[in-house]
Amino acid sequence: MTTWAAQLVGTELNLSSAEPQDRSAAADRARLQRVAERRSRVQILCHRGAGELFHENTLEAYRASLELGADGNEIDIRATSDGVLVCFHDDMLDRLLWGFGDVESLPWDALRRLPFRNPGRLAADCRIPTLEEVLALHRQHAGLLHLDIKRPGLEQPIIELLDRLQMWEHVVHCNRDHSERILADPRLRLGRYKGSLYQDRAEVFPDAIRAMLEKPGDSLIVDDPRGVMRVLGRQQGPVISRPIKPHAEGARDLDATRLEPEEIVRGLRDAADWNKPGAPDSDEQRAAHIVRRARLADEVLRHRTVTKEIREALSERVRNRSLHRHWLVHGLDGAIALRSLLQLRMPDAVEIARAALWRDDPALEPVVNRQFQNPRAWTDFRLKMVVFPALAECPGAPSELLCRDYLALSDRDATQLGPALFEDAARALLAISPNTTTAQELLRHRLPAVRGRTILDCLARIDEPWTKSALQADAPFALDYVVRWDE
Repeated sequence: MTTWAAQLVGTELNLSSAEPQDRSAAADRARLQRVAERRSRVQILCHRGAGELFHENTLEAYRASLELGADGNEIDIRATSDGVLVCFHDDMLDRLLWGFGDVESLPWDALRRLPFRNPGRLAADCRIPTLEEVLALHRQHAGLLHLDIKRPGLEQPIIELLDRLQMWEHVVHCNRDHSERILADPRLRLGRYKGSLYQDRAEVFPDAIRAMLEKPGDSLIVDDPRGVMRVLGRQQGPVISRPIKPHAEGARDLDATRLEPEEIVRGLRDAADWNKPGAPDSDEQRAAHIVRRARLADEVLRHRTVTKEIREALSERVRNRSLHRHWLVHGLDGAIALRSLLQLRMPDAVEIARAALWRDDPALEPVVNRQFQNPRAWTDFRLKMVVFPALAECPGAPSELLCRDYLALSDRDATQLGPALFEDAARALLAISPNTTTAQELLRHRLPAVRGRTILDCLARIDEPWTKSALQADAPFALDYVVRWDE
């Protein structure tokens, strides 16, 4: 194990450790020399870290991208209600965490205790990192940074951290939103992107990578760096599987209190005004009611409280999801109810999901945001986007058929229903039907995003014989991307 790896594994990052001044100065010179070397070549940055191996925007995902040979990471910066800077992408918590609201609505002590819904290989040690920890990790690895500052008012503490850690040279990209002072700082030396390879999974296809490398610019951004590393002829290192710092609160039950089934049913059905968006001055109160119903639907899943009456109440919430003028809460109760129905594999859940996915409801008209000029059905995007991730946990012939029906849509037909979900549908289908035949079907799909997603999912299960057979037949180049794990 390398020296820096030994320093990181199982220990808390320490930003204030005292070193003899000459040793510290020598380490700084070596670090800045390595940063300069990275800047002098084509730079590979990972979008939210190596999220194929570890949960996105975690220390382990950032570390993995650097171990694989990438030069740095794009990180998403937010602040908790008590001013702690953290790395977390979403505007809402409920996609990734057992919680509701946003980062800005919770103090750090409460946020860090929320378990992840799908923590991946980290299990209970999966946790949200502070920005200070993330910068310290990149300082140790001489890693480059793309700062994506998600909210206004965060520049001063970010500048103070960059000053204290002497890390301005590490920053090669910075989004323009909420970063006027950082962009104006004379110490900032920005690079220029050749482009992005992650949005259609072009990052796994050698020809697409070579074409991108021919474009002008200094760097490119990917979700997974293995394909670019291979094309550039760079060495891919082993990846440490252990967490950087155990999460003391990781196994903590979010809420041990169980409501009686009758109380859950009453709360879910307390929605007589579901189809009345309300006046602007009542939006906050209505939002609180919608979130309460969503919490109840989530409690059903968390405690696996299943009765016939609860199933009927959840189904009603999907059909009559609440209308709201703010996208963060519009249909939230219906989305969480649908996720619970599917993940608990309740009867008729797949049929309810199909109806929700294909629905274009005239009742949406009062809450359609005309600014975006999307089809009306997009307004229900939060409900539609839970379908395939939840369907992956609801195996069976109806689920398989729904995935295949969606994958057979044209681009035009899919975008009339909502944001395109082909990649999600492919991932769900392979989870439901994990075999060589299904994998080859997806590897021959017309869309590169579907083919690329299937390659990455096969690589994640490379120890299963069917995945290797499928890749050997339809994407043999991807076998060069297999990760070597340092257990």
